[in-house]
Amino acid sequence: MSSKIYTIILATVMLLAFSSKGYSEPLTPELCKAKAKAAAALLKAEGEAAFDKIKDPKGEFRFADGEGYIWIHNLEGKMLMHPIKPAMDGTAILDSRDVNGVYLFAAMNELVEAKGEGWVPYAWPKPGQKESSPKVSYVVLVKNGGKNFVAGAGMYDVTGPDIIKKFPGDAVYSE
Repeated sequence: MSSKIYTIILATVMLLAFSSKGYSEPLTPELCKAKAKAAAALLKAEGEAAFDKIKDPKGEFRFADGEGYIWIHNLEGKMLMHPIKPAMDGTAILDSRDVNGVYLFAAMNELVEAKGEGWVPYAWPKPGQKESSPKVSYVVLVKNGGKNFVAGAGMYDVTGPDIIKKFPGDAVYSE
């Protein structure tokens, strides 16, 4: 009898270990691109009604243990929905620059207006840090009901040259 109990306990512990956050998908450029495109498809279908699904902390658009997420801004330079920093919602963002002087949201808008979607490299501090690190975001232009949305997802420690090497056919912003 104790052998069966031991086996059940061991199986339960293993099940919990394998279903825990430690086994989620790692954050990669491929995952950022796929999630941004999936969010764009949802926005195209549902418009602003998709915001709640996109910002759901337990939903598919919070990924890689919450390290990855989707934000939505518009071509007029307003943050419409940021799941990590909701205080940004409704704020003007076109003046946001990185340490190298790149106006990152203006660059994102310029790229999506020209190409529809693509990558924007810039530098930004990681959460809890003051020093900037290389970052790249994949952005997609979405049109729904006369409104333009830009859906994006990004990650740190990836550069423009890394993206060009990995995705030679993708649009990559450069000044």
